[in-house]
Amino acid sequence: MAADDRLHGAHGQVKMDPAGVGGVGAVVVAGLDKWELDMSKDHVRVTAFGDSNHVYVDGLPDLKGSYGGWFDPVDGLDVFSVIFGTTKPYLELYPNEADVDIKWAGKGLIDGKISVDANGGVAVSGTFVGAGPWTFPTALPLAARGARRDEDRRG
Repeated sequence: MAADDRLHGAHGQVKMDPAGVGGVGAVVVAGLDKWELDMSKDHVRVTAFGDSNHVYVDGLPDLKGSYGGWFDPVDGLDVFSVIFGTTKPYLELYPNEADVDIKWAGKGLIDGKISVDANGGVAVSGTFVGAGPWTFPTALPLAARGARRDEDRRG
């Protein structure tokens, strides 16, 4: 990856559809400034007699993550109503809001907290785990990367 293909996190975004559908129903969760997604897999040892070393196979990814930012009671989605709701929301996680083809998305179970500090801003944060199948971005062909880079320079 060339240095000019790297992204700055300032353009990341979290969208959520409280109804659990996704797509056009997903709205921006206002005030967030970070998200993280852990896609670690189980590694199961399957070593047999006669193997010269331990042998492992991959299991399923255990999707879980976190989010954080600033409490914004006016704009966007009220994440606390989602936390206390009964529907599994649909999450859409973007490293760059301008590139809608690169996102991780799926249903999740959401937890959250609010932190009020007399010497700072009112912060929100929480965790989530996968509650159904997730989609992942596919790698862009190198030719498409070059074309997009040229478009970025012109625009």
